[in-house]
Amino acid sequence: MSVESVAASQAAAAAAAATTSKAGAASSALSSNYNMFLTLLTTQLKNQDPTNPMKSSEFTTQLVQYSSVEQQIQANKNLETLISTVGNQNATFAVNLLGKQVSATGTGAALSNGSANWGYKLASDAPAVKISIVNSTGTTVYTTTTTGKEGDNTFTWDGKDSSGAAQPDGTYYISLTAADASGVAVASSTSITGKVTAVDFSNGTPKVTVNGAQIDYGNITAVLNPS
Repeated sequence: MSVESVAASQAAAAAAAATTSKAGAASSALSSNYNMFLTLLTTQLKNQDPTNPMKSSEFTTQLVQYSSVEQQIQANKNLETLISTVGNQNATFAVNLLGKQVSATGTGAALSNGSANWGYKLASDAPAVKISIVNSTGTTVYTTTTTGKEGDNTFTWDGKDSSGAAQPDGTYYISLTAADASGVAVASSTSITGKVTAVDFSNGTPKVTVNGAQIDYGNITAVLNPS
């Protein structure tokens, strides 16, 4: 295991330890309430009217309710432990992707040497696929309409805007809408391919940087051999 992988695992574990367990807090609160309940119950039993004693079914029901809540809290503790373990594993796996070529669902692709590439999938044939390319400031620099078939398709942009002016290298984003021959919208999704250059753990769930854009680790669909 690489030094980066160990560091990532330790960072994720430290973040998990620094976060107060909600189940643990609930367990402490329940324990405090349970002790108070027993104190009140004992006091009540000591001072009850002998001629009209408290029915055992009343406090038995309350004890059963406490037991049920305690079991639920324990189940939540186990779930928190499982989530933490999976998170640590994902952190390690994400770091191991640094420098590797991956495919993922996303919209950001790198323009380099006059070429940027995307993949997109259509639910059915679409004779009208409108594609817009947006730069990192949110400005649409290029639009076109093409055709697409059901399943996997690709789109390559030559890096020129709608007036034919070459755009600088960097990260660009695709926006795509598709319609069938009747004008009914066709479901679509886009994918990207690029090298993982960074991993971010700041929000708990690992995010990897591909083509200069952050995507969720869970959106990675394939790890590829270097071209």
